[in-house]
Amino acid sequence: EQFQKSSQQQQHDVKAPPSTKDKPKPNIEKKPKEKKKDATHKKKTSATTPTTSSSTSSSSSAPPKAPNAPAIIPPSQPQITNDLTYASGRPITVVHVAEKPSIGNAIAHGLCSSGSTSQSYGKSLPIHEFTSSQSFPKAPRASCVTHKVTSVAGHVFNVDFPTEFQSWDTVDPAELFAAPVVKKPCKGSVVKHLQGVAKGADFLVLWMDCDREGENINFEVLECCLHLLRGDDKYDRVYRAHFSAINPSDIQKAYAALGKPDRNQSYSVDARQELDLKVGVAFSRFQTRYFQGRYGDLDSAVLSYGPCQTPTLGFCVARHLEMETFRPEPYWTLDLGIMNCGTMVRATWDFGRSFNKNKVDALLAKCREADPPGAFVEVAGVTTKDKKQGRPVPLNTVALLKACSKALGIGPHAALSVAERLYLSGYLSYPRTESTRYPASFDIGGTLRDQMQDRRWGGYVGELLRGGANVAKGGVDMGDHPPITPCRHARAGELSGDMARVYDLVTRHFIASVSQDAMWRSTTVNLSIDLLGEKGKFTIRGKQLVTPGFLAIMMHKQYGDEGDDNGQLRDDEEEEEKDLPEFKQGDKYGMFFSASKKSDKVSITPASGKYCTLTTKEKMTTPPTYLTESELISRMEKHGIGTDASISTHIENVLKRNYVELLMPGRKLKPSRLGLVLARGYHMIDDSLVLPQVRSDIEGQCNRIAKGLADRDEVVKKAIELFSSKFNYFVDNINKMDVLFSSSFAKLQDVGKPFTRCGLTRRYLQFITGPPPRLYNKTTETVYPLPIGGEIKQWTGRHCPLEGCNFELCLYSVGAPPRTFPLCPNCFNNPRPEFGPQPGEDPSSASPGDEEDEAKERSLRRMAGKNMVRECPHPDKHPLIEEMTVSPDPESDGVLMLDPHLGPKWRLVSTREPTIVHLPKSVEKVTILDKKDEILGCRMMSIEFKDGQSPIEGKNKYVSCFAADEVMQGLVRVHHGDERLKASSGGRGRGGRGGRGRGGGRGRGGGR
Repeated sequence: EQFQKSSQQQQHDVKAPPSTKDKPKPNIEKKPKEKKKDATHKKKTSATTPTTSSSTSSSSSAPPKAPNAPAIIPPSQPQITNDLTYASGRPITVVHVAEKPSIGNAIAHGLCSSGSTSQSYGKSLPIHEFTSSQSFPKAPRASCVTHKVTSVAGHVFNVDFPTEFQSWDTVDPAELFAAPVVKKPCKGSVVKHLQGVAKGADFLVLWMDCDREGENINFEVLECCLHLLRGDDKYDRVYRAHFSAINPSDIQKAYAALGKPDRNQSYSVDARQELDLKVGVAFSRFQTRYFQGRYGDLDSAVLSYGPCQTPTLGFCVARHLEMETFRPEPYWTLDLGIMNCGTMVRATWDFGRSFNKNKVDALLAKCREADPPGAFVEVAGVTTKDKKQGRPVPLNTVALLKACSKALGIGPHAALSVAERLYLSGYLSYPRTESTRYPASFDIGGTLRDQMQDRRWGGYVGELLRGGANVAKGGVDMGDHPPITPCRHARAGELSGDMARVYDLVTRHFIASVSQDAMWRSTTVNLSIDLLGEKGKFTIRGKQLVTPGFLAIMMHKQYGDEGDDNGQLRDDEEEEEKDLPEFKQGDKYGMFFSASKKSDKVSITPASGKYCTLTTKEKMTTPPTYLTESELISRMEKHGIGTDASISTHIENVLKRNYVELLMPGRKLKPSRLGLVLARGYHMIDDSLVLPQVRSDIEGQCNRIAKGLADRDEVVKKAIELFSSKFNYFVDNINKMDVLFSSSFAKLQDVGKPFTRCGLTRRYLQFITGPPPRLYNKTTETVYPLPIGGEIKQWTGRHCPLEGCNFELCLYSVGAPPRTFPLCPNCFNNPRPEFGPQPGEDPSSASPGDEEDEAKERSLRRMAGKNMVRECPHPDKHPLIEEMTVSPDPESDGVLMLDPHLGPKWRLVSTREPTIVHLPKSVEKVTILDKKDEILGCRMMSIEFKDGQSPIEGKNKYVSCFAADEVMQGLVRVHHGDERLKASSGGRGRGGRGGRGRGGGRGRGGGR
């Protein structure tokens, strides 16, 4: 409500568009090599104003082009001109850019005619080049058309904070709300690739996925290469292809109907990214530092907050609290059994239930004690009618995720990933869609005919086509993509695993959606015990399947709707499929009771075979169960948390953060101890942080931006002001949440065991196993994160030789068989640049100008306990490693050093590769000398052999420079081990202390 009010107030207060210079604009950090771009390419994303805005009284147009700016990206607008005479009589080059290499390959296949010769070059982002005899629709008079088809790999830029706001230690999280945001290339090589392909081209056709995220990538591509197109009016020769499948026919349809990219949809993504970055990082940094510095047994390395992630957790916690506060109560009901034609049928008491046992017993006693001829049951009426069970509406993303979870046991994140793989392989249409109605242009008959050859449902499809397929009823066409359908036939056995199961589900659902409705014959028998008046009404229901219709191809019960929010089924779904014996109105059934009140058996069986029994039954009210994934998806969709494309990511995030655990069977979500404490803490301080309303309002404003009805900068400004005030209130009242943490988790000073001594205070540091593993100084309350991926052991009595450090050392073992290295906790957390790059950091991978950022990112991941270290944790030039180095490693960029375990099994280990050099078993002792080889710079080692076992004749003591000593090299045994787990470079991640967005790839709302 606060957000809505501020947005409404904005419409009254703002009379004219704010000045461009007063707007906060996300900058784009360019690498030094890219500074030669023209002035227009340096233009900031927010420098243009949308065509229409809810915050302005009049629409504004794009700013005029500067005299020397050949390429300006205007706001969302139709093509200014349509000069079909462009390049008349001369050849042209058309560059096509797809979102993924696999889609680029499909586009090239779909556009390249059979008589054309194509060539492909490039590895990670291949370029497919061919000349087509088919004219280009936007330049039909060109003499020849050369096509170059390539791709990006998701987003070209990441939204992040500048370097000066990256530190968790020196930057107050409250400052992040007012901090600028910048766009950094995900990979500099992608930017260079795009510029190289687009240079001198005549036309640029964008083939990104047809959703908001795809539109945002469109404009990222334009930022890179629009200025490199040939001639003037460059944007007028930029087009956008709209497609939902990647088979050749759909590619050709999209090619023949090219449109323009939508700037407003891109703006909505920019707004969401900036809000998610600032809000998520500010809250995550503060609560992580606060609580990890106080408690030692937390179940997560980072206590992350996300505007979508946290309400998702809130839904799970709300159901858990319902279960915790539920108190079962006994209730009683009358149970009536009717024996008719040898079949006992149970009737339902219309009154329902009573929580007063005496009242129900009194009703039973009244029937038992009735005067002759006693109590009886009369058939008051019999109703039989046919009911249709409507075929399912076409399948959208949310319905697919729910179906996969309920029917197949596949989680939402995995289900969407499988569906995307099927889409990229050409089996399914685009799986991210909100539509549940087939557009008028959709070829239902052609799609069905593709499935006629399948032995599983081909016969059914043939019958359906002969009788005429039905247009799916209900549903909404959202105009983004058609519903999810099969695009080509997959023979039995062609797909395997989850891909086969998801394809089967989608195909059956599609066929069912255009099939006949199912027909049921429903019978309702109304019974009455006149002696009990209104409380003597009972009902028997049954139904039989008359015409199976779509049920012959799809089992509706497998993944039907949940019903209402409490999981209750509708009345017609409670009807049991069963044949009822014949009942006629006016039939009477005598009521018989057993001699013993404790027995339900009748003592006399009438000759007619028609009688009834009446008893009381005691039952207990049952609590709700934990939310299933399917139920959680329904709640998220209802309250506007996330989009169809990001819902699965938010559920995956709360599982990864250990806020929720998955219970099997049934795929139910149970909040963890940490998740409960966080959600309850948010409720105690400011329940809007965990309730869905604020986020839903923001999503609504982003939708307005996408439609051109709201100004991006004004929406972001109001939302940031709102969350900034909430953050300050949260910080001021954090003690309320701390009370919950103190009752659920152990404080740092009470956790762990004395491990090593601090070089500053000489006090023991407590070893906390984590996650993340770390050492804690009780005196200074300093935390020293340790590397993960290996085993940490004590190494008593040895200290770091670095001047001013003097920390007691540990041992760090990795790999199989293990390689062991010395570890200084202080030097690991405070590396010095003069010793070289940190382990796992490839300085050559950082483009010029980015070296500082890359080093900082690694430092921040280390602080968050997210760095997987499967090698020596220190640089090779660190004194601790240098004093034990005996040779360069010929198979890597590392060195060979003496294993600090020393004897009795002496060996050398590589600092960077899983290589172990075993010295002869006859070695008694090895000493590393101060003397170094003058050429190689490696230390000499003194080797003493056991008496009488020296392999070198006449020498029990031998001094060697191993790198140049062929004698010793001939005596050793080299073993190449296995690192098992490779260190993952990963994305910077919302959870990591790098502080930017949410993981790699497209970033479709992940972690919001």
